[in-house]
Amino acid sequence: MIGSEIFVGWLTELNVKKIPRIDPSGKRMIKFINNICENIGPRIGGTKEEKDAGDLIYKEMSLICDSVEQEEFTCHPQGFLDFIWIIVALYFGGIITYIFLHPLISSFLFILGLGIYFVQQLLLWEVVDFLYPKKTSYHIIGKIKPSMEVKKLILISGHHDSAYEFPLLSKLGEKSKFLIFGLVFITVLNILLGVLKTILLFNKLTNLFLIDLIQYFSFVPGIILILILGMFLRSNRGVLGANDNLSAVSAVLEVGKYLVNNLPENVEVWLISFAGEEHMRGSKRFVSLHKEELIERNAFLFNLECLSAETFLLATRETMFLAKHSLPLIQIIEKAAIKLELSVTVKPLTFAGSDAANFSRKGIHATTLFGLSTNGVPMDWHTLQDTPERLNGASIACAAELVLQVIYDLDELAK
Repeated sequence: MIGSEIFVGWLTELNVKKIPRIDPSGKRMIKFINNICENIGPRIGGTKEEKDAGDLIYKEMSLICDSVEQEEFTCHPQGFLDFIWIIVALYFGGIITYIFLHPLISSFLFILGLGIYFVQQLLLWEVVDFLYPKKTSYHIIGKIKPSMEVKKLILISGHHDSAYEFPLLSKLGEKSKFLIFGLVFITVLNILLGVLKTILLFNKLTNLFLIDLIQYFSFVPGIILILILGMFLRSNRGVLGANDNLSAVSAVLEVGKYLVNNLPENVEVWLISFAGEEHMRGSKRFVSLHKEELIERNAFLFNLECLSAETFLLATRETMFLAKHSLPLIQIIEKAAIKLELSVTVKPLTFAGSDAANFSRKGIHATTLFGLSTNGVPMDWHTLQDTPERLNGASIACAAELVLQVIYDLDELAK
């Protein structure tokens, strides 16, 4: 794990600045995180607790930013995860119709379930969201102007909502994708067998024992997998989200506190705490509202996730959301990490995702720095153990230092 001794070690060798710009212990950031966790608690998207956390962050930003705003949006948060029960119903409907009605109807229901998974999960379309309650949430956006002419814009972001407990995925980590791939494979097989049986029935062939046998055998693991995913994807318990993702919000604020007295000359900085990241609707709404300006200004989004970590990953892609991130921004961040002698792995993120995906999918320069454990998932990710006392302040401070270095490097490029 990245410790304060290691942090000080690489900082003392910096040519740019011998003295750390951010307190290497991260104590002030952890104090901020502890305050939200103790006085507000879990912050599920669209709840009063999420707004209360945003209000506190608003007050903090008001002390350091030239302007701060709360940006309201509405969405249907439950549509992101609870669509799984629609797929469960369609899968069982496919089994029943295959046995009692017609295999072509069965194949249609399987195709419908697979299609809903693809558009809801991978494309982040909201085709079934209307079935769930509408909620209101608020992003917090603080803007810091440079000391001279604005030539570049960078957004530094985290999110203040927290997740439901994920009993299954948090334990399996990256291995959980094999459950999903397995279910997709079985569903495709169910579809093909239903179509094949329909063709044979159309040609009045009656010896269909082998097709039925394969189909019935495939239903068994399909039922098991889809029930496991449905029942154990999430519980009804919200987590404190100290690492995911108050660690990032605290780093964003710490960066802002340093910038107040050390303004870049030509880079405007937006400090953003997104709401609604855990259902991927919040940043989607933000991009819809600001896309034209961000593209016109050639803006960068440097997003932060789960900064209490054993290792850092700078994402080139987010596989789960079919997002490819900005190579120019990645190169700037990678060079900044080299200057700080901070070890950062640059590669695709194959499990989980971030707000940066919604930016990159719309052609805006973006990427995310992920803090990970050695097993490839964030520390205490979506578990009840994601509490302030388990945080590593030194690694959060490392990430904040990297953000500052990126801002000042970008300022040099803008001159």
